[in-house]
Amino acid sequence: MVNLKSLWILFVVVAMTLALTAMPALTGAALAAKKSSSSGTSGSSTKTSSKTTTPIHIRGVKVFRVHTVPSKVGIGSTFNLRGTVFNNSTATITFDNGTCVAPLSITFNKNVMTEPQTVSAACKSQTVTLKPGEQSPILSPDLSGKIFRATAPGATNATLVFKYKAVTPTGKSHISDSISRTYAFNILSTGSKPASAPQSSPLALH
Repeated sequence: MVNLKSLWILFVVVAMTLALTAMPALTGAALAAKKSSSSGTSGSSTKTSSKTTTPIHIRGVKVFRVHTVPSKVGIGSTFNLRGTVFNNSTATITFDNGTCVAPLSITFNKNVMTEPQTVSAACKSQTVTLKPGEQSPILSPDLSGKIFRATAPGATNATLVFKYKAVTPTGKSHISDSISRTYAFNILSTGSKPASAPQSSPLALH
């Protein structure tokens, strides 16, 4: 009877010892598996997000030689902004530059008011195509249904946004893109008021 009881106690002790010894190993394996699963999920999520949110931009399209027409702007006078688009990218780009639609969207920080005007019957749309290395003049607002009028003297910033489309290598689709820049100019006081800008005529496109 004593031997049987002793054997039973010994069995229980051995069983508990084995259980305690194996527990840390099982816990470590479970944690490693969980960490591996979490890491794999995070990587997959990041990769998917990158594919869906990264925009495509065409680098090398520039707007330069920006100036007012007339060159001196005074209070009460109307004016236009003229510039040149240079395609220094590796893609062919297109944009609207007729007398109906101005390719530039322009906002002023102060001293200028945008006024609506009647569009001429001669208004017509024209699409300009620029291959890499080519350039074209642009004018805003042209005959696009609005004019810019100076309302106060002082330094003024114009923010220009040029919108265009780039032709994909296959030529079957277009990528819409835009660039922006700021042009600073000075509006003169009333005593130095120049003549208003003449009515715009269609630009000679190159």
